[in-house]
Amino acid sequence: MRTWLVLPLVCLWSLTGVAAQPMLERPSDDLLTRPALQAVVEAQVDRNGTLLRKKIGADDADVRGRSALALASVQDTSAIPGLLDLLRDSVPLVRTDAAFALGQMPSGVPDAPLLRALSVERDPSVQRRLIEALGTTGDAQSLRSLIQLRPPPARHSDLALTIARYGMRGVTDSTATTWLLDHLRSDDPWTRRNAAYALGRVEALAAGRADTIRAVLNDTAPDDPAAMHLLRAVGTTGDSSDAPRLADWLRTAPDWRTRVEAARGLSSGSPTDEPRSALVGALNDGHPLVARTAAETLAGLDWSPDRNAAIGAWLDAHPNEWRVVAPLLRGLARNERPERVLDTVTRWRTERSPVAYAAALPALAPLDAPRADSLIGAALRSDDVRVAAAGVQAVVSRWERTRPDGADITFERLAAAVRRGDPALLYHGAPALADSAFASVGAADTLAATYRTLATPDDLEGMAATLEALGSLGGTTAESVLRDALDHPHHAVRRAAAQGLSEATDTTVTAAPKPLPDTPPIDWEFLQELGPHPRLVLETDRGTVTVELDAEQAPQTTQAITQFAREGRYNGVPFHRVVPNFVVQGGDFARRDGFGGPGFFLRTEATRIGHRRGTIGMASAGKDTEGSQFFVSHSMQPHLDGGYTAFGRVTDGMDVVDQLRAYDRIESAQVEATNE
Repeated sequence: MRTWLVLPLVCLWSLTGVAAQPMLERPSDDLLTRPALQAVVEAQVDRNGTLLRKKIGADDADVRGRSALALASVQDTSAIPGLLDLLRDSVPLVRTDAAFALGQMPSGVPDAPLLRALSVERDPSVQRRLIEALGTTGDAQSLRSLIQLRPPPARHSDLALTIARYGMRGVTDSTATTWLLDHLRSDDPWTRRNAAYALGRVEALAAGRADTIRAVLNDTAPDDPAAMHLLRAVGTTGDSSDAPRLADWLRTAPDWRTRVEAARGLSSGSPTDEPRSALVGALNDGHPLVARTAAETLAGLDWSPDRNAAIGAWLDAHPNEWRVVAPLLRGLARNERPERVLDTVTRWRTERSPVAYAAALPALAPLDAPRADSLIGAALRSDDVRVAAAGVQAVVSRWERTRPDGADITFERLAAAVRRGDPALLYHGAPALADSAFASVGAADTLAATYRTLATPDDLEGMAATLEALGSLGGTTAESVLRDALDHPHHAVRRAAAQGLSEATDTTVTAAPKPLPDTPPIDWEFLQELGPHPRLVLETDRGTVTVELDAEQAPQTTQAITQFAREGRYNGVPFHRVVPNFVVQGGDFARRDGFGGPGFFLRTEATRIGHRRGTIGMASAGKDTEGSQFFVSHSMQPHLDGGYTAFGRVTDGMDVVDQLRAYDRIESAQVEATNE
């Protein structure tokens, strides 16, 4: 076993001027024309860690670097010693790829050699990746040691983001919080933004520092992107005294994403009448996602008679804005306006699209009227699984409110939905059946019988949800199914079975490794024809979006997405999921509801493209389960880095992405080859 000595750190930081904005792209190594590098990628697709460990010792620096990058995707922890050796390589690209790969390892990366390498490293790209690797793998002592290294100003934005990465893993320290607070007023906008992000993302970092954060927010320019993160930090305090401040930002902030965070912040505490008035006013916001967020926040609040009247008037004036009306219906139900809710849902059943009707159904959950019960029952029987899934969610929500009353009818309805075997219904229904109240009436038998009808790839998410529920229920039937699933060919099913069996037996169970399911091979001639940075042009019903893809960092993903586009498979496909100031997601041409795929799985490709505003990434149900669905980020989402394949960026039309709403459509998708 190799041991690492903790040596005194003598910092030799490069003090040359470096742009503070992260430079996350990887320089080209001409992958598409070099067979030696293509062989490395094929080993990556095959998850051949043995071959890649050999290749990081190759004479060719490009092969060494490409092999290190491949190991970031394979995550073979036995390669850690070799990757640490590469931190002393003479070529900066190799050192950068090695540091990146170490940051993607699930465990076993020692802190001391990373800190030692960082203290003597002079290349900015390598420094950045070493700091990131510490954030994703290091412990509390390494966090303190990293701050004590006193990185130069050019690395402050990276350090702020890495403190957030530590915090998202539960590693925090008062020294780190103090450093963040000290840099909220930095002259560098990226440092300010990243420090604010860390405090807004990790509650433990901001705990007890609300007064300082408020003071900085008061001095923050309205158009500073840091404001949205500071507002998130303020909103999590739940202090009602912050409501007027949040309401003012909701009314006046020029960036729609900042207004979204202000509206969300008003869901905490007990905002007074004036902030609630701001939320009602935001229903008329010029940006549709701000209006929707205001409606979602209002849905969770108690309304005064005057507010009830104002919202009723808004609903009368905007009957066609179903994406905003639907959450307001939940608020009406909460605030004792059942007849209006029932009339609207009844009318939408025949007059609106299935997706609009499905969006309205959760409003029925708190209503005990026979008419509401009848509507939920009809939804559960619907042939449209989007409607049926919304019916299941209404049943689950009602059960959570009324239990233990209504256990018999709840079980009957959930069991009937689960027996249909649809992944969407299982995703929402199986966890509810795991409730101990249903154990004695046959929940395990129902789930077990349904599980035996399922198969990958189409039912993967339903299978995982079912196994998780069986693990919670325990018992002979559940354990039998879980043990059988430990031998399933698909790794995600085996992993879910192991987790479920661990819970059911109160032991630690691991699944034996097996070869991954088949995946499409790389067609290098096809990729050469596309070029290293092909453009994906999406004509949507809101306008045109152009995305530049990176075929060198994510060759398999780029190949699949462009083939789907050229085959016309994305034409007419909706963006089925839009989360304000997070992502828009689409690409499900099989089902169009987020539970469909192409009938095979792609490999997860870890790239050096960070999830920033405009990044396009692949949706997945876990490592190596990608298919055809993709998302575009509204704002920085670094918690997605490494776990989701990022394979390009929007270069034109981000204003169109901002305007996309749930179930807007891709009218057509075209691919433009490029030699750039």
